[in-house]
Amino acid sequence: MGKNRDIREAKPLIFLALFVICWWGIPSSYRILTKSVFTEFHAPIWEISSRVDDLSNYWGHLSDSKKVLISKGKEFSRLNADLEIQNSIIDEKLDEIKRLKEINSTIKILSKELNLNQIQQFDSIIARVSIRKMSAWRQELTVRKGKKDHLSIGNGAIFNGGIVGRVVSVESSSSNIELITNPSFRIVAHFLKDKRPVTFQGNGVDVGGQPSGIVFDVPHDLKPTENRPLKLVSSSLGGNFPQGIPIGTVFNLEGGEGGLFQTGKVVLDPRINEIQEVTILKPQ
Repeated sequence: MGKNRDIREAKPLIFLALFVICWWGIPSSYRILTKSVFTEFHAPIWEISSRVDDLSNYWGHLSDSKKVLISKGKEFSRLNADLEIQNSIIDEKLDEIKRLKEINSTIKILSKELNLNQIQQFDSIIARVSIRKMSAWRQELTVRKGKKDHLSIGNGAIFNGGIVGRVVSVESSSSNIELITNPSFRIVAHFLKDKRPVTFQGNGVDVGGQPSGIVFDVPHDLKPTENRPLKLVSSSLGGNFPQGIPIGTVFNLEGGEGGLFQTGKVVLDPRINEIQEVTILKPQ
């Protein structure tokens, strides 16, 4: 009896084995045909199932309540608004990239025209102005940087309009800067696009608050006019400043003593009278 039960349990395996043997014994063309027929037989069933899913999705949306539809409409509007914001941000970033590229190109052109040194020879230290001393005889600034910031006498000071002056005394946490307008301030300079050295000296503040200076030892072949003035910049011979830092503008030159060189007034940047912050150049 146990033997008969084992035979009944083994029958499915025997039939499966016989089917596999018969399947592999059938020629390939018949197997392909059988597979194709099987696929074609099931294709309508799969298509019907897909269409039923589409129909249920359609009727499911139609059966949505008015509240759900309104909610979905609001969500769609929010997504559209967010998309517009993202597009506007992209446009702003592209404009900013274009602007920065233009600034970088302008800096390169100016560096080439001014013949600025490519290798930085100074460390920059930002200093805030604390006291102004603007008398008729002497013009100085006191800044909140000193020995603890490794400043020393002779360090040059500049701002976004050009040269400000140089450090004349240093305390622990403060320093005094002699302004470029001070009559005791002298520096070797040259005119833009002309490498011949000239001498600049401060000349105080004119009536009306216009800071000025004087330029000496100017060659006779230089002829500035009101429409075509000459730009005075620092020279590397000065030592305290890099070459090419703006000093001022010369509109007129007159014959100097002995008739060998010319002398003229240098109009300085008027913002010198309102400086709140300077950059001190410390040689590396």
